[in-house]
Amino acid sequence: MQLRYRNVLPLVAVCLALSIAPAFAAKPDPTTLAPPVGPSGSIEIGSVNSTTVCNMGIVGPAANVYGYILPPDDAYYTLLLPNQCPTCPNNAYLLTAAHMELYFTEPCEIPVSVTVIPGAEMTPGCWAPNPFAPPICAVASYVINDGGTLNTCVDYSLPMAPGCCIDQPAFLCIEFDQGTCANSRPAFCGPAACNLCTQYNFYPGAGFPGDDLCAVLAGFGLTGNIMYVDAACCTPTATAPGSWGMLKTLYR
Repeated sequence: MQLRYRNVLPLVAVCLALSIAPAFAAKPDPTTLAPPVGPSGSIEIGSVNSTTVCNMGIVGPAANVYGYILPPDDAYYTLLLPNQCPTCPNNAYLLTAAHMELYFTEPCEIPVSVTVIPGAEMTPGCWAPNPFAPPICAVASYVINDGGTLNTCVDYSLPMAPGCCIDQPAFLCIEFDQGTCANSRPAFCGPAACNLCTQYNFYPGAGFPGDDLCAVLAGFGLTGNIMYVDAACCTPTATAPGSWGMLKTLYR
């Protein structure tokens, strides 16, 4: 059964929503760190048994580093497009592990939660996360730390909850809560380029549907987050439909 959770928002409403969003923004500007040097390291938390056939989302290598995390409830979303990985029957993918590249500058730890939520198509080809819809996957929670590696980009691999399947566009969500790390730490490692309608940041005080990271960071020469999933083949599980118009009503 296909997952059905998309709807088209009229162009005027989209422009209004996106123009209002920055007015609510309460986050300080990002802080740019020195560019990454050398290859990234990796830290695997737990393990998965499925064979990865595809990586979906924003992958490396890292081209820039910046601090922007301001917990609690600081959530980052990355668009997942099954049709970009045409390997599995019916474009149905089991998401086994979430990845993000982080840059610790001092020892600390921070709680994160990982899930996948439906997307809503604002205009043809432009998707945004639907935070009011039931999540496609159960939430998996972790506490991550520097692992003894400082001042370099490290790929953190976090197992998804079992049975997390998609066959239509959706969003990986990684949310940061308060730990022992200072604000803006750990820093994010960003790719060489970014595209609008691909990554979002939703936090207390943000306008709906959140900040488009590519638009917000462009003025600072930054490009978003390296954030993606490992995917294997599966049979997708149905989710409740989402309507962009309904979401705007709920947000009022």
